[in-house]
Amino acid sequence: MALTSTTLAAGASTVDDATTDRAELTQDKSTDSTLLARGVQDRVARDSERVRVDTVAQENAKRAATEASLAANDVPVQVSLVGAPGSKLAASAASLKGTNLGSKAWVNPLGGNYSLSSNYGWRWGRLHSGQDMACPTGTPVRSISSGVVTFSGWAGNLGYKVEILHWDGTVSWYGHNSKLRVSEGQRVEPGQLIALAGSTGNSTGPHVHLEIHPNGGNAVPPKRWLAARGVNI
Repeated sequence: MALTSTTLAAGASTVDDATTDRAELTQDKSTDSTLLARGVQDRVARDSERVRVDTVAQENAKRAATEASLAANDVPVQVSLVGAPGSKLAASAASLKGTNLGSKAWVNPLGGNYSLSSNYGWRWGRLHSGQDMACPTGTPVRSISSGVVTFSGWAGNLGYKVEILHWDGTVSWYGHNSKLRVSEGQRVEPGQLIALAGSTGNSTGPHVHLEIHPNGGNAVPPKRWLAARGVNI
């Protein structure tokens, strides 16, 4: 009988050891999985940061090229670089005042084939900082006055976008275009074709999103600003 008890005890000990081994193996696997997940997260974070740095470098190079082009044309404009404190993609406009860039007239960017849709103002808890002008895709979009193109390309939510720095320091934006017809550094006149309207970016239908930034600063209501200059939209 004593032999049987000893045998049972030994068997129980073996079972306990096996259970302990399995528990330790499970814990080791869990630890390995955690370390692997952290490694993946770290790698993703490093890749994301590398992409961000590369993007900033590309944008800075593009802005520097624009600045060089403007300087070559004797236009004293300082172009902000992406990543600088408080920077905007629009150029600093104060030094442009008085520069001879052509006619100082102001015009409607679309002519007559459009209707006003979303106005400047607050909606859904956020500021809509421009005037939306609904129009058919392909409608000619024109510069509201003379100036220099400081941006022409893809701009995220605004899709294909053009920015123009005008003779008085005002910066105008034209968003959601289907096609662009100007390049950075190019001089334009009032009413000159700069793009074709569309619905690119964050858009529910074809229209032009027009923004006005006096002296390259905060946006103001385009309809009221243009009306003060004799242009009704």
